[in-house]
Amino acid sequence: MPAYLSAVRRYFDFAGRSSRSDFWLFTLTLMIIMLIALVIDSAIESLGVLAALVYAVHVIPSVSITVRRLHDINRSGWWVWIGLVPLVGPIVLLVFACTAATDAPNRFGLREGPFASSATVPVAVVSSAGTSLDHLEKLAALRSSGAIDDGEFQRLKNDLLGKASS
Repeated sequence: MPAYLSAVRRYFDFAGRSSRSDFWLFTLTLMIIMLIALVIDSAIESLGVLAALVYAVHVIPSVSITVRRLHDINRSGWWVWIGLVPLVGPIVLLVFACTAATDAPNRFGLREGPFASSATVPVAVVSSAGTSLDHLEKLAALRSSGAIDDGEFQRLKNDLLGKASS
């Protein structure tokens, strides 16, 4: 349920990343809600009005969490449009949804979810830049964004500069 509520709270948030578990738990919860709506609709013989309402309310959160899930595997959110291609599109999106996330920060931000750790952040940042100054600037950006705390920043800075960790 927290994954569902998180996705609904991030209704119009197409930036950042969403973990595989967040995506699938949101999808499972939505399918259960939709099934309940369909059962109620059939019980009161309302021609699917409640199910249509549930669907309409969840279109944007579904697209936004799919875009964030694509970001989690370092793919552009524009790949969501492939879902409109008959037969092939939904299969491609299913494969993307099942693909493991990139552990390191990617162009869409830091990894989210229960398996995210700040320990993977510095390795990717350090290996992706060209100079010590670039490394320090990236570490400072991570600290200012709240991705790492001051202690972690100091430890990584010391490691980068070849000093002993404090």
